[in-house]
Amino acid sequence: MEGTFSEIKPGDLKTKAVKGASANIVAQFVSILCQTIGVVILARLLKPADFGLVAMVTAFSVWLSNFGVNGFTEYIIQKQGISSEEVTSIYWTHLLIATTLAVGFVFFGFVLVDLNGEPALSGIAAALSITIVFQALSTSHIALLKREMRFAPVAVAELVGVILSIVFAIAAAVGGMGYWAVVIRQLTGPAVLVLASRILCPWRPKGSLRFAKVWPSLKYAVQIYSNISLAYLTHSLDKVLLGKYHGAQLLGNYDRAYYIFTMPAAQLLTPLHNVALATLSRLKNDRAKYFDYYGKAVSLIAFPGILASLILTVSAQDLVTLLLGPNWTEAGRVVVAFGPSIGALLVYGTSSWLYLSLGTPNRWLRWNIFAAIVTVIAFVVAAPIGAVAMATAYSLRTYLIMLPSIWYAGRPVQLNLRVVLRNLWPYFFSGIAVGAGWLLLLAYVPPMKELIAGLSPILRILVATGVSSVLYVVSVAILQGSFISVREILSLVPYIFSRPKP
Repeated sequence: MEGTFSEIKPGDLKTKAVKGASANIVAQFVSILCQTIGVVILARLLKPADFGLVAMVTAFSVWLSNFGVNGFTEYIIQKQGISSEEVTSIYWTHLLIATTLAVGFVFFGFVLVDLNGEPALSGIAAALSITIVFQALSTSHIALLKREMRFAPVAVAELVGVILSIVFAIAAAVGGMGYWAVVIRQLTGPAVLVLASRILCPWRPKGSLRFAKVWPSLKYAVQIYSNISLAYLTHSLDKVLLGKYHGAQLLGNYDRAYYIFTMPAAQLLTPLHNVALATLSRLKNDRAKYFDYYGKAVSLIAFPGILASLILTVSAQDLVTLLLGPNWTEAGRVVVAFGPSIGALLVYGTSSWLYLSLGTPNRWLRWNIFAAIVTVIAFVVAAPIGAVAMATAYSLRTYLIMLPSIWYAGRPVQLNLRVVLRNLWPYFFSGIAVGAGWLLLLAYVPPMKELIAGLSPILRILVATGVSSVLYVVSVAILQGSFISVREILSLVPYIFSRPKP
């Protein structure tokens, strides 16, 4: 991998994009399944306060460890004609910055002790500072693999990290290590990715850091990181405020509820992010194809995303009790408040594809400043009330900013928001109608309520999932006049198993 890295052939673009997205989604599905099993086991071995303690630290450590991961990765993926010399300078710059941040975070741990009155936080912060360096050691290699759209081996490596992190965490919990089991889980994934990146990517940094080479990427990375940092810190405010007002016990319930809520987003949006960026970056000079790809991508995400919102909302209480046990009742109520916004969160997340592929991080920053103001106001109002109020505020805020974000992101290329709305409204209308109908049925039809209440939790989940899914798909088909959404998903299957043209 010396000289200038090669570009993807236009004829291979769709095949590689679909195969990469499919590999990522499958790996993400298995990953979430494994993580769910891990959460179920750990929730029975540990106390909510154990999760709450680590959440107080990860609210900051994850933010710092993502510098360069969010920024340098996108730069390497979307840059045309990037050279090995430039990537070398990026690698050394990232490692230098990460080491500095890691040392600073060790001392920040003592600040967290003073803020929260929990002596354990300093040790947790010192341990998690290592993840900041681990991320820097693997970012350039992983980004090069994604640039070549070799998403499958990266997905497998990340999956191995998830599985090992769960195994080690459970072993530590059984050994009576308490919150350190959660810390070990946080450390294992990045460590595995460092090793895997060296095995999968033959590129090695040769030479020293050259500022002239790294300046464009550093400027780009700082802009991207500023956007993501603003959003991340704003979104972490909910946990900081809940921990301050209500302590580790309530925060632990909220943290696990938030994890369950974000699983569908992680399953759909996260694995598609770099695939969409790599594809849209290559289509931005062809406006018709660019609009067509984005429109179809949003539709393909919204269709299952709204269904996930529906299922989680109608079965949250039983699902949380089944997964986490009877000690997590409060988490179930929080998931109910989070549930309706899953689809909106997925659609909102696609606006980042527009900002990044069009090379407009400055517009993204202006938007995120506005979104941060809205979010902070909602969180500050909800925090004194409790976890359910915070989740409700989060959901309302997501719906409020979803469409304006896409409109603002697409303005440089005159993206027609009416086209996006035309694709989305059948899904949102069907999800709301079916969800409201199910809840009203249980509330005002006593025989149905008694019948459902008499079932076991597993059967209640199966019935709620099955009935709501069928009604949702039928409703969407009626509103669209056909089963086009199902057909579009099935039409991608041949590309999954095809081979790129020689």
